[in-house]
Amino acid sequence: MKKTILLALIATCGFVSTTLAQDLKLGIKAGFNVAKLETNATIFKNENSVGYLAGIWGRIGGSKFHIQPEAYFTSKSATVHPEAGNAGAELVKGDIKFTNIDVPILLGTKFPVGFAKVKLQAGPLFSFVVDENNPYKDNATGFINEGIRDYKDKFAALVVGTGVDFGNFSVDLRYEYGLGNISRNETAGKQTLNLWTISLGYSLF
Repeated sequence: MKKTILLALIATCGFVSTTLAQDLKLGIKAGFNVAKLETNATIFKNENSVGYLAGIWGRIGGSKFHIQPEAYFTSKSATVHPEAGNAGAELVKGDIKFTNIDVPILLGTKFPVGFAKVKLQAGPLFSFVVDENNPYKDNATGFINEGIRDYKDKFAALVVGTGVDFGNFSVDLRYEYGLGNISRNETAGKQTLNLWTISLGYSLF
């Protein structure tokens, strides 16, 4: 009985290893994002800002189902200012920029469309802040300053998107919905960083 179980385990491991070896991909990617800092408090307005991303990705699985972990450097920024009509609103207008390492873990499927394959993907994203550039907080005062003074160094988000694979190349369009409050100051309302990303990837093998 023990020999049978051992042989079954060995056979299973061999099958899994062979499958992964056949369906394992590794590549590089780069692109840009359009981010917006959302808040449920009326402490400031904000505008969309453009950032970048660059990193690596892997994929395990076939056409019906795959797992795609990634890791990339990304710049996420937002231009914020007090509500219109406040005195001196334009004088304290400024950018908040985060430089992060993002690690999404996506589940997906793909199906052929002509010469290409279309992907549908979704999953969690974990974001780690490596640098924060926030000169705006030096200009703002009072309640507005409290709202942008102290941000967390870890974010989480839910990612959904689609993409197209053709040859060794891939193009992805995704929406990243921020989860939780990225500000440590709970009295200033909930703030989330939401963004669209578009990227071009290349499979090395």
